Amino acid sequence: MGILKLILLNLGIPEELIRENTLLHKDLQLDSVEVVEIALGLKRTLGVNVKLESRQDMTLSQVCNTVQEAIAQNITNHVKPTD
Repeated sequence: MGILKLILLNLGIPEELIRENTLLHKDLQLDSVEVVEIALGLKRTLGVNVKLESRQDMTLSQVCNTVQEAIAQNITNHVKPTD
């Protein structure tokens, strides 16, 4: 959650609001542009595409899980079977 936390801090979110069960829209009051900024920050930092803007309100823990799934999928897609 460290990278996500840094992105949120850069957006001006107070550190005390950044918790695993915090919701992007309901708790942090993020608009769609800010959610896209989070997704772009994750892509720049981790090289993964996550479509946060197309999902319902998510907790920060769910965002982290989505990122982990995207990383795992990238690894799976790039691993070539051995003969």
